[in-house]
Amino acid sequence: MTLADRFLAYSAQAAAEGSPGWAELAAGLAADEAALAVVERAPESRRQPVLVLATCRWLDAPPGPWPRLRSWLLDHADAVVAELGRRAVQTNDLRRSGPVSLALARLDEPVALLEVGASAGLCLLPDLVSYRAGDVRWGDPQSPVKLTLDVTDGRGDAAPGGAGTGLGAVELPEVVWRAGLDLDPVDVRDDAAVAWLRALLPPGATERADLLERAVALARTAPPRVARGDAVDDLEALAATAPADARLVVVSTGTLVYLPGRRRQQFVDTVRGLGATWVSYERIGLLDDVGAVDPALVERTSAFAVLALDGRPLAVGDAHGTRLTTVG
Repeated sequence: MTLADRFLAYSAQAAAEGSPGWAELAAGLAADEAALAVVERAPESRRQPVLVLATCRWLDAPPGPWPRLRSWLLDHADAVVAELGRRAVQTNDLRRSGPVSLALARLDEPVALLEVGASAGLCLLPDLVSYRAGDVRWGDPQSPVKLTLDVTDGRGDAAPGGAGTGLGAVELPEVVWRAGLDLDPVDVRDDAAVAWLRALLPPGATERADLLERAVALARTAPPRVARGDAVDDLEALAATAPADARLVVVSTGTLVYLPGRRRQQFVDTVRGLGATWVSYERIGLLDDVGAVDPALVERTSAFAVLALDGRPLAVGDAHGTRLTTVG
């Protein structure tokens, strides 16, 4: 996929997610050779469309329309390229806590939670969030952070909890320890760092912005530990600090796509070598160690990711974890 293709694909994604402003800017950039040439001066790992647009916003670029941003980008090319070299995508999408919580509900003993690609650690709080899917509720009912999931039963069975979810009662295990690992961790107590998280949200994503503010406020009451390190090389050392009398659960959500194929396998091998339970919510087909799901179900639901527990698929869903269909 060329860089232009990536921006064009992101334009369609932004439009579908209710951000016509960034959709227009991404489409304009995709068709402009001079603008693409600026982005291509940045390291390969720093050319993601959302990162480019967020960096422009961070540097006080005009929000649009495209001709205005194009003129600004060409005039500030050196500053944009330099800033891209210092920045990383840190979306920390709390909505993925929904699928993670359903996998954790399969465990009935105290857990030590370790997330790779944890960013600010907002997704290290799955037990402190309130969830609802149809008539089924779980998590902390008093939480200021509330998530609503659209869960359907892929087998077509009637749901004990109603609304066709197929969930029944959902009980989360006690989380007795939590820590994250990230190449560029965000300190949730740092206002400037949190401002960067805001900059990464597409304009118009008001619900996501509100969710971020609530999640940050919750995390600041007991800031989760997020260590700087590599998902493979530093995983064992961080895991060694977890309490021995709790089940170690390693979580990856939308993280492993950033690792080359060989590194993904090394990550899976490391997790298994630790004897840990592995909860993943990653792109369908990304990992050989996650069992196959019915292609017909994937096509029917337009699913992007698969929720798995130790490589066994539990559900398929959208990129953000808001829509899930359970698998048999």
